Amino acid sequence: MNILGTFAFSAFAAKSSVFSPEARAEFAQMGRHALEAGFVTLILRGIVAGWLIALMVWLLPFAESARIWVIIILSYLIGLADLPHIIAGSVETFYLVCSGALGFGGYLLHFLLPVLIGNIVGGVALVAVGAHAEFFEAEEQT
Repeated sequence: MNILGTFAFSAFAAKSSVFSPEARAEFAQMGRHALEAGFVTLILRGIVAGWLIALMVWLLPFAESARIWVIIILSYLIGLADLPHIIAGSVETFYLVCSGALGFGGYLLHFLLPVLIGNIVGGVALVAVGAHAEFFEAEEQT
């Protein structure tokens, strides 16, 4: 549903007159920038982004009143480092699809597939390391 939401927003941005031509040109530039990295680079960057998102989820139960800061800081790091995330990055790349600058197959092959692989690997890796550490800590206590 998140991917459908990004598509709906991108279609609205590309097809409506709400945004100025300058804003639309910037949306297109953002989409092209998201696709500049190659397949392997997007996977590697996606791994780091997936790791950071999983870290955020892992930290939230312990953050108590600082939860919003955990979300802001880790999300900011993802943006600052130009790391691709399958949901957030789909807005800019779907804009290219909706404006006719990129085919849907190009979106699938050049963005969705490598970023999804990377995000999954990064997130699963962090969870696996955390679960592994918890298991050995529990073993040591018994």
